Amino acid sequence: MLWFYIGVLVFLGACWLGYRWWAARVEADIAIGAETEWARLCEHDPDLLKGMSKEKFVEIYRRVHFPRFPAYALACVATFLASLPLTFGLLAGGLWAGQRLGLVPEPVEFADQYLMDGDRVRIFSAAPPEVASYYAQDLGGFYYFFGIVIAWIIIVTFFMRRYHARRPGYIRDEIIRSR
Repeated sequence: MLWFYIGVLVFLGACWLGYRWWAARVEADIAIGAETEWARLCEHDPDLLKGMSKEKFVEIYRRVHFPRFPAYALACVATFLASLPLTFGLLAGGLWAGQRLGLVPEPVEFADQYLMDGDRVRIFSAAPPEVASYYAQDLGGFYYFFGIVIAWIIIVTFFMRRYHARRPGYIRDEIIRSR
């Protein structure tokens, strides 16, 4: 488990450094665009900028024009990778509780009830009866697969709701709102 976390931290650190490098380049482009937009609005619509400093305008321009999706995507992937051991623990705990409460059949019981036809396995005609037990045990992989998919859906839903709830408006709307 330690090596998993080390690998995740190295991967996420590399992604974060790549994101910071990209964000610095975008910030430089946004600074140029803010200067141009400030000059254009001062010339054509000075009433809109009345009482606003240039620094405040640059801050609003950045909030409106900086791409937010890469940061949210990185946070979503980081949350998923960091929560993976917890998700596996919860799934294992749920399976254990289900077995203790008698809600989940043992693989041998499942194999005896559904896959055995006398001394032969119905699905595997040339296999010994132990194969049915192994097959039934492998069906539990679907439980883990769908558990991971549900965890991923929950994480993506959380971040996308936040992404859309915090979406800025157009530059004109944000300038008016900041007054």
